[in-house]
Amino acid sequence: MDEEIIKHDDNSTSNFLTRTTIREANHHLQMLHKHNQELEQLVNKQKEELKQKDLIYMDLYKANQLLEKHCQQLQIILDDRTRRLQIYERKDRLFRETLELKPAIESLLDVLNTFEKEDTILSSIPIQTLPALKQKKNMNIVHKTDAV
Repeated sequence: MDEEIIKHDDNSTSNFLTRTTIREANHHLQMLHKHNQELEQLVNKQKEELKQKDLIYMDLYKANQLLEKHCQQLQIILDDRTRRLQIYERKDRLFRETLELKPAIESLLDVLNTFEKEDTILSSIPIQTLPALKQKKNMNIVHKTDAV
């Protein structure tokens, strides 16, 4: 009987250790399960945040593309206006040079108008009287001679 008690004691001790070990193991498993759920929630939350950030990124990317296209259009307009400005500057230089030459051009026009008037006067006189006019003009010419 003593053997049975000892065996029983050994058996209860081993049962006691086994129950304690099982409780600790179960508690440990519960803690692991809880930690696993927390990590899964964290992963799901981060997935959602990543999706949101991807959407924001795509919106920003599209906006950036539109802005780049707008910048290209503005650059085309700027290039066109720069080209036109250069053309206007060349025209401005020509006009300024023309203004500087205006007195000389007016003087030249006066001379040409004088020639045209004389030509008109001469062409209105009949051809037969022209030699007489030439002779009269020649008579009016005074020749200077050097005094010796």
